[in-house]
Amino acid sequence: MRYLFFDIECADGSRAICEFGYVLCDESLNIIRKKNILINPKCKFNLTGRKGQSDLKLSYPEEEYYKHKPFDDAYDNIKFLMTQKDILIFGHSVDNDIRYLIKACNRYKLDKFDYVAYDVQKMLPVFDKQNKRYTSLDNAFIDIVPENERSSLIDHKADDDAYKTMLVFKSMVVDLEFSVQDLLDSCQDSKISAFEYWKKYKENKNERYKRKSHVNKKKRDEGQVMWGELYRKHLPLLEDPNSIGKFVTVSGEMKEHHKELTNLIKLIKENNFVAYDRTNGSDFFVTIDKKNKEEISSGLKYPYGGRIITYQEFVELCNTNK
Repeated sequence: MRYLFFDIECADGSRAICEFGYVLCDESLNIIRKKNILINPKCKFNLTGRKGQSDLKLSYPEEEYYKHKPFDDAYDNIKFLMTQKDILIFGHSVDNDIRYLIKACNRYKLDKFDYVAYDVQKMLPVFDKQNKRYTSLDNAFIDIVPENERSSLIDHKADDDAYKTMLVFKSMVVDLEFSVQDLLDSCQDSKISAFEYWKKYKENKNERYKRKSHVNKKKRDEGQVMWGELYRKHLPLLEDPNSIGKFVTVSGEMKEHHKELTNLIKLIKENNFVAYDRTNGSDFFVTIDKKNKEEISSGLKYPYGGRIITYQEFVELCNTNK
């Protein structure tokens, strides 16, 4: 059995892949090959000034990517690499990379291919070193991987990020005294089928489309900015072992209701909660109403360890704590 760790960078944060990086290892997690495939995204780069999102700087100047061939030229090599029978595939927040690959296949009218991947991010709570709940690959990398194993790696360079993921995974196996299979067995929710994930993603997207008439995009974008300002201020708390605040995330629909969102932000601050922008790892998932709560509950692919509650239930919870 061999282990493949991969990472993808996109020029537009969505489907225009510009880097496919990977590290291929043997059963002892020794590196067989480390490679970064640069790809012409065939579009303009759009990684700065995006509403509610942090700016992103890639590892190469934009003109370097345009010197290479587009995704359809790399497709056969990537498909062959990821569909071999003796391969186990890993990534960090790997659902994003699965989505990027399928969108790229659709964009170039290429056959989508199925595979199973394991999300190392979802394995981090099993490790739980120094009572930290890791959300950032870099923070996990710095804390988990011994200094003598770290080298000068470049952020947002796909093969280097794949290498970081491999070192974090390897350190978890060693420190926990687990075999690779032991770790996989302990983290059942880390396993993702590409086609199953894509099916659920499309279903959720269709459901959101049906609700379009009830969705004010401008309001949601403005709400995302409001929420983004808060959760970015709280990022240091996510990795602070002394932080005792419960993690709170919110639904997209919640961001459309500015009056309620403003009060929710106020309650989070007053009750020492921590704003969080992901579902996995959060303690509370706040929805605008019962219908939204039901939609979120039925749409989640994996079991959710926190509580899905309505805005009103969250208000009552905070009043009870006073």
